[in-house]
Amino acid sequence: MTAKRAWLTMERLFLLVYIPLVIGMMIVMPIGVPPDEPVHLGQEWLLSTGQIGTDKAAYSANLLEALKTPVYSTEDALKLNAGIRGERLSAETAEDTKNEATGIYPLAAYIPQSLTMFLTRLVTDRVDLICYGARIGSMIMTGLLFFFAIRRTPAGKGVLLAIAVLPLTLQEAASASCDGMTIAGVCWITAELLRRICGTEEKKAPSLLRSAGLGVGAVLFKILYGPMLLLGLMTGEEKGKQQRRRNNLVMAGAFLAAAAVWYLLSVRSWSGQGGLTTGAMNRLGQVAANPLILIGAQVRTIIARAPGWIRQLFGVFGRLDVFSPWILTVLTGVTFLAVAVTDSGIGSVLTKKRARGFRILMICIFILCWMLLSGALLVWWTPEDDPLIEGIQGRYFLPPMFGLLLCLPEFMKKDPARREIIRRAALGVFIACSAASVILLAIRL
Repeated sequence: MTAKRAWLTMERLFLLVYIPLVIGMMIVMPIGVPPDEPVHLGQEWLLSTGQIGTDKAAYSANLLEALKTPVYSTEDALKLNAGIRGERLSAETAEDTKNEATGIYPLAAYIPQSLTMFLTRLVTDRVDLICYGARIGSMIMTGLLFFFAIRRTPAGKGVLLAIAVLPLTLQEAASASCDGMTIAGVCWITAELLRRICGTEEKKAPSLLRSAGLGVGAVLFKILYGPMLLLGLMTGEEKGKQQRRRNNLVMAGAFLAAAAVWYLLSVRSWSGQGGLTTGAMNRLGQVAANPLILIGAQVRTIIARAPGWIRQLFGVFGRLDVFSPWILTVLTGVTFLAVAVTDSGIGSVLTKKRARGFRILMICIFILCWMLLSGALLVWWTPEDDPLIEGIQGRYFLPPMFGLLLCLPEFMKKDPARREIIRRAALGVFIACSAASVILLAIRL
């Protein structure tokens, strides 16, 4: 019995659950249903065909037509999938002069999907299978990042597993977008920094090279979550003032390097497109001159959209007209929170004083991420006369959620045996809810 428990570590349990669920999600989720997936597929086509640094991108004509087909609902996606099923890449080519970027990603974030898309094209020229090939790259990379995050973190392994198998996370991992890797990548960075804070890192490991590695890791995802690197400002208790000062300088350097590398490797820089339009610059100047514009828009947006964001986290599939039943959504959310409050929080691995410092720093980081995210969408995405900030979705809160959930106080601290029973039961029901969500989606489609 002991040997079995030792074998079934949390990261291995993650693989046993994640692999069938994400494959099932990839199969049943129509192409185009995950937000902005056609645009992500367009960027992966460019990278897989070596078209970098050009304003005029060449596509197979029928592939470009499929990627440009508007997808505003599941019905639109199903119609698109029926049209490309079994269709082969046409010999005729077409150019796309817009070459639009998708959000704030570096082109390097598309390497896994582009590689598997390229390999798929070696064996087939079917449009639908090429798109699914890109999805496989995202699925594999997201899984690897979550696996190492769960393995490395000294606390909250159950919380990480729960985040990894949320239906919304599975949707992003099973799509061709970069959002699944963003969620998993930020969780991995948080786990690595938490390991250093707790002093469980190997003595020789905290080095400039490893810190720079975290910065490079951060740049592969949305730079808007770069503030998570600020967790590196906390060090192990055994380190002296000189070491802490050095650590702070290294992490500050890693943060600045991440911002610089992101700019150099951004989709817009490589494609020759201007990242800041005149309208965006004017809007940015207005917000800088009067920050109350941003704060007021944030307050109005939270009041109007927060319930929708919560439902997106626990019961959405792709476009907003496909939800899981309310009872399943509520049960998924309740069991997720039960896992979060019963899993070992930061108080189990840090002293009371340092745990308080971690909570304050993490809350400040979350607020900073929110300010950057909402500010970017206000400047680049929201019409000037719109009172709300457009484009914010529930999935944007998943990357920093792991660190935030670690801030929760320990539940039933004086009765760890009962807490463990509740944690296992909640995790089991939560996994069952995620599996039921995938099955219901297959029935719905």
